[in-house]
Amino acid sequence: MYLDLPGLEAFIAVAELGSFRRAASRLGLSQPALTRRVQRLEGATGAELLDRRAQPIRLTAAGTALLPEAQEAIARLREAMRRAVDPDRGQRIEIGCLPTLAVRHLGPVLAAHGREWPMSEVVVHESSATEIRAMLDANRVDFALAAIGAERWTVERQPLFDEPFFLVLPLDHRLAGGKSVAWAELRDERMVATHAISENRRLVDAALDQARIHTSWRIEVRHLATAVAMVAAGAGVVALPASAIPDPLPPGVVTLRLVRPALTRRIGLLSPRERQLSPAARSLMAAITAALRQVREAAPPRAPRGLRKPAAPR
Repeated sequence: MYLDLPGLEAFIAVAELGSFRRAASRLGLSQPALTRRVQRLEGATGAELLDRRAQPIRLTAAGTALLPEAQEAIARLREAMRRAVDPDRGQRIEIGCLPTLAVRHLGPVLAAHGREWPMSEVVVHESSATEIRAMLDANRVDFALAAIGAERWTVERQPLFDEPFFLVLPLDHRLAGGKSVAWAELRDERMVATHAISENRRLVDAALDQARIHTSWRIEVRHLATAVAMVAAGAGVVALPASAIPDPLPPGVVTLRLVRPALTRRIGLLSPRERQLSPAARSLMAAITAALRQVREAAPPRAPRGLRKPAAPR
């Protein structure tokens, strides 16, 4: 299919402004010239993109599907051209990061990076491990901070630290008085599960299988903060890595270290082997490495402390 960039720009302008007249004014074109560009694009796609009978002009189903993709593609192309013309100004860095790691670790590092590289632009894609792997495979990010898993050979891996998993449970739960909990003790428990394709879910399912515990998930959520809220409401218990547990804990919630087997996930930096990083990206990657290696060298990570029910007398 012919890639019609002028047609895409014309279509985006009409879609955003709802008017051929205003779109023509934005692009510095006559209205007939703008109309011809949109018509050529519709001919190339084989679909009507705009409902011209509506006022303001509306998108058809095909136009609705095309618009966000076209906007992102044009924006990325403009940014790439800007960097190519002036590579030393405003070096743009795109990184993938698990949301929990971004909240816990990225703020101070990005603040220091901004002082050292005042013209640098950093885009943080807060996504799941599966989505981050897709971005790495497509070479869409400079590097990623995520749990190391089943990456392709085209991705370089730099381990930083391991973090343990904890069970998050209500304060009045029968297990809440201990210091740790074995997976076998979770038999018949009401479990809150994270998203089925998440790396955390894969690790937890493997640990349950190893302990020969067959648990049917009663509630499944996508966001880890939602899982903790479900526990606080008494809907079940959830197994989460240390960095995913809020600090401080919500009232009425405690944590126990999961043992037999002890479960950890390895956190590291992932980068496409074929991607050449800019000086600013290399500097940021080194800063993240230094900051997170301090986590590894510090005392073993603990979950946030909550009010704990006194242990039952022995």
